[in-house]
Amino acid sequence: MKQRVLGQSIARVEGVSKVTGAAVYAADVYRPDALWGGFLRSPYPHARILNIDVTRAQRLPGVKAVITGKDVPFRLEGLKLKDQPIFARDHVRYIGEKVAGVAAVDRDIVEEALELIAADYEELPAVFDPLEAMQENAPLIHPDYPAYEGAFKETSLRNVRSTHRSNKGDVEEGFRESDHIFENTFRTQMVHQGFIEPRAGLVEIDQVGRVAVWDCHQAPFHVREWFANHADLPEENIVVHPVSTGGSFGGKLGYEDILYVYHLARAAGRPVKVVNRYAEGILDGEPRHAAVITVRTGVKKDGRLWAWDGRIVYNGGAYGSRNPQNAMTGSLMLAGSYRTPNVRMEGLIVYTNQVPCGYFRAPGEVQCLYAVESHMDMMAEKLGIDPLAFRLKNVLREGDSQPSTKPLRDPCGREVLDRVAGISGLKKSRPRRTQNGTRVLSGRGLALGNHHIGPGESTAELFLDPDGGLRLVTSVRDVGVGAYTMHRQVAAEMLGVEPEAVEIDLRGTDAGAYDGGVMAQRGVHIEGRAVARAADSLLGLLRQRAAAHWGVAADAVVWEKGRARMSSNRKRYLDLKDFARLAGKEPLKGVGYCKDNASDLYCFYAAVAEVEVDRETGQVKVPRIHFALDVTRVINPVIHQGQIDGGVMQGVGFTLMEQLVVDDGRMLTLNLGDYKLPNIRDIPGLTTSLVKAREGPGPFGTKAVAECGISVIAPAVANAVYNATGVRIMDAPVTPEKVLDGLCELQRATQPRGA
Repeated sequence: MKQRVLGQSIARVEGVSKVTGAAVYAADVYRPDALWGGFLRSPYPHARILNIDVTRAQRLPGVKAVITGKDVPFRLEGLKLKDQPIFARDHVRYIGEKVAGVAAVDRDIVEEALELIAADYEELPAVFDPLEAMQENAPLIHPDYPAYEGAFKETSLRNVRSTHRSNKGDVEEGFRESDHIFENTFRTQMVHQGFIEPRAGLVEIDQVGRVAVWDCHQAPFHVREWFANHADLPEENIVVHPVSTGGSFGGKLGYEDILYVYHLARAAGRPVKVVNRYAEGILDGEPRHAAVITVRTGVKKDGRLWAWDGRIVYNGGAYGSRNPQNAMTGSLMLAGSYRTPNVRMEGLIVYTNQVPCGYFRAPGEVQCLYAVESHMDMMAEKLGIDPLAFRLKNVLREGDSQPSTKPLRDPCGREVLDRVAGISGLKKSRPRRTQNGTRVLSGRGLALGNHHIGPGESTAELFLDPDGGLRLVTSVRDVGVGAYTMHRQVAAEMLGVEPEAVEIDLRGTDAGAYDGGVMAQRGVHIEGRAVARAADSLLGLLRQRAAAHWGVAADAVVWEKGRARMSSNRKRYLDLKDFARLAGKEPLKGVGYCKDNASDLYCFYAAVAEVEVDRETGQVKVPRIHFALDVTRVINPVIHQGQIDGGVMQGVGFTLMEQLVVDDGRMLTLNLGDYKLPNIRDIPGLTTSLVKAREGPGPFGTKAVAECGISVIAPAVANAVYNATGVRIMDAPVTPEKVLDGLCELQRATQPRGA
């Protein structure tokens, strides 16, 4: 079929509503007689609750409800691991944990009432470092952990809540057969997703107990499921209404505050709305895990990787309730994109007394690749091999497998390495310019990665309405990925119409078809295929209707340019308005459903970062990044490139500046000014080159892009900083202070004794 719509950079479906302010977010929703809600939070990282006195708060005029854990049925909640109560009962396990809630007529009264609640605690020993938490003398954070419900559980290691292991070959034998063995340990920091829309939610309960929810969340059907399980309600009694959802990047996947709001609404007998202040969103968010990564590798004399042993320990915080799988699939990147025959990988998530962590774009993978790709450069230098040549020698090829996966199809690691080396000029020279008198030192660094295309489930419905219009009914929450626009293009391509002919009809959980949520690159891979199948279903129905109308067999009907035509008579055709007229008042409907496991097709990508380092201050600038990615067809080039641009910029932030600073469990960076997100002056020039792959799992053979890009920026920049200065930063972020300390240390090491 000749493409008409795919490959066009058409305007975003929701673009006008967003730029004009017409889009309605959860914080914008108002219900008659609604109250404001707020929460009292623990001031201690680990303590026993002795008493909570709410009497003074209850007496304050305007207060309609004050509740604590004793007013809520005791149940442990969580996405996969159920380990967190709704309001702490006997213990608090991190600073910021909710211990009480207030509903009042305005926000000022809520704040005043919270100050009137008297809570008494007995402090307990706390632990903040995941390696220390695993020691036998560390305080046990969850004594009842063996009884918790959840997957990937680990009960044999102290305070380790989950493990994820993969193996291939015989690692110990591989090390015995190796000629060189290298080992390095790296650390990465905890970071926030940096979304602008605050967490917000509103719950309304009617007189017969039906629950209406407005929530900034990526997966409304999951919200409905949590409510049903938590409140023992039939799912049909819960409606999660559609609202615009601001940026998320994985940070709006948990049940957030919404179950707490539900209990406030029940206690008050009125709707309750909560809009977090940004300090609350950082204090009690679900940031990317800090991690400690140890990589040990064995290499043959000819430069072949022969044994790889990787271990990553994630600082999971006080609860595992916010992890969608109670594991970090990013741990599977601990061996990188390389064809090592003997591999052992282990990922641990450890309880500590700090804010519970969650998912952030390419979860777990960003941490792993910072270590893996830095380690590759360190090995290459000691072996006397060019870093590019070392990677090309060992990159995964057709038929190779990563641990715990079947053989890869169409891996493009070699192609993206060649391409990024070509567009960056890396093959020509890679000098370290450190001559005396030069204040600015320049260097380039390379990194390679690949990303799985994950599983998911979604349903789409495509209607031909009585007026002849096409209407795509969806429950997908577009969190900025351009899902509605891409889905419109897929449907329009299938039906041979202009994109504007397909109306997007966003529904809530009462009237929309099931969707598992836009996450893990599912916007095209899962939801897009559901849309394509809905269009194909409608096309099949229209062909049947045309065949019946003309009295011919269905295979005698062809579809082109938005209408059915008899194959034997080009003048006999029916367009969409004709079909609608023949159908009468009932719309015609096509349904598409997609449920798929992770694909054995991977996205490969590579980056070369150019850096300039001020040797007097240690300041690192990234003037340009060269990026190569393998793709098949691109549905919308602007959206596709936008995903790459966004991932690269988040990678720059992670590398150079972003860090949630925690001191003994207390968050010190409680606003985005202190947190230091990249701004327009930090944006590097970006050269992107797309490598042609043969196949992809999405509609029309498309591949995913959303989580590609971010993971290779940090190691590429760190490698470039080393190339420029000789300073190797093994604990992210790469700050001026660390670089300057390294430069001073190098200077001291090269000075003659006694100088």
